[in-house]
Amino acid sequence: MKVVIFLLIGYIFTNSYADSLFILKSNEDYLRVIELADDAIKKSIKLDHTFFKSASESALKIDEFDKSIKYLKKAISLQDNKSYRDEWDRIVRMRKDIEIALKKYQEQGDYLGAVNDLKALNFPNCGLVDYSIGKLHQQEEDYKSALSSFKKAVQINPYREKYRLSMNFIIGKFISDGDEYYSMRDFSSANSQYMFAFSNLSKDDNEIDLQKKIALQFKISKALYFLKEYSESEKMLNQLLSLDDNHFEAFKLIGDVQKRLDKRELALKNYLKAIDVNQSYEKAYLAVGQIYFSKNNIDKSLEYLEKAIDLKKDYAKAYETIGVIYQNAGDGGNSKEYTKSIYYYEQAITYDRRNYKVMARLSSVYNNLLNFDLSKKYAKDCIKVKRNYPDAYYELGIAEKGLGNRIAAMEAFKSAKKSSKWRKIALYEIDLIKKELN
Repeated sequence: MKVVIFLLIGYIFTNSYADSLFILKSNEDYLRVIELADDAIKKSIKLDHTFFKSASESALKIDEFDKSIKYLKKAISLQDNKSYRDEWDRIVRMRKDIEIALKKYQEQGDYLGAVNDLKALNFPNCGLVDYSIGKLHQQEEDYKSALSSFKKAVQINPYREKYRLSMNFIIGKFISDGDEYYSMRDFSSANSQYMFAFSNLSKDDNEIDLQKKIALQFKISKALYFLKEYSESEKMLNQLLSLDDNHFEAFKLIGDVQKRLDKRELALKNYLKAIDVNQSYEKAYLAVGQIYFSKNNIDKSLEYLEKAIDLKKDYAKAYETIGVIYQNAGDGGNSKEYTKSIYYYEQAITYDRRNYKVMARLSSVYNNLLNFDLSKKYAKDCIKVKRNYPDAYYELGIAEKGLGNRIAAMEAFKSAKKSSKWRKIALYEIDLIKKELN
């Protein structure tokens, strides 16, 4: 009775493994086939030679030559026949031919010879050949050729993880190079690297690949923005937002693009969307405040600008914009507002000590308040940072004139008149001083 039970259990195990292999192979789950075959060998499950022949075929499908040879050897031990031995010889020869070609590079340094030998191999449906060529290109830093070969390897054999990892590594290298160019403000080169990487991204829809695609689209959009290719940047951002409608930075950037394209209502809409997604995103509040300022909606502008400062206490750009609002109000006749503009400009300089534009604006405000000493100070501070800034020279000219230093004033106006913005009024001031000196 016990013998019958053991035989029955053995029969169930045998059929279970055979059935599982058939299902896995039908579903092209070759990695699981290998696990199943290894498990069968480890547990000494008694299986038919066809099981191991089938496992060998699956291993060969994913270029696991060693495993394929191992299972074929097991099949031969169960059923020795010529076709199995011929197949065993063929796989061993394939492995050896690839190794010989690679040794030509490793031992002789013959890069082109090794590549040509690998290309000459006629191994249909063998991704390992293209993968090996890709590794040679990678060693020689021919990354475009390496990527091309790795892509072919993945297309032939999408089941081998190291092929995909190698492809993704090269794509990541182009992105990294793009980031380096971007940090140097070489946006054209950065965009070229990004676009090459983007065109070679995996078309898979899994979450990891999708997030990589979105991140790269954002980098491309920023590069295009700085290249002033606004329409292309807008197009890329719309594609991005169709994939991720919670990307608050993309909403902000598309707002910036639309602002450049003079689509201010659309820009405002997207800035507000950025805030809806992330209510702590201070850059979006600044952008909304600037849009409302341009529409002369001062109350709304100040509301959003102050919120930006609440979120980021050292937000120099927000202080500067509020300072401009109050300076404009002072220029419009409400001189009491100059005091407020001074406060915000000084805060801006506190957090951005090289903000020469704010220094020139402070000089202008103090000139309007007839405080020529402070005006002169800020104009000179500005020139120390930005030597040829014409606004500062004009304000310096006014300050020197107010202090009675006519020659110094005339020299400052001469520097200011080099700019088309100040030429006419600077020449006017120079003529006045000449008349006074005569």
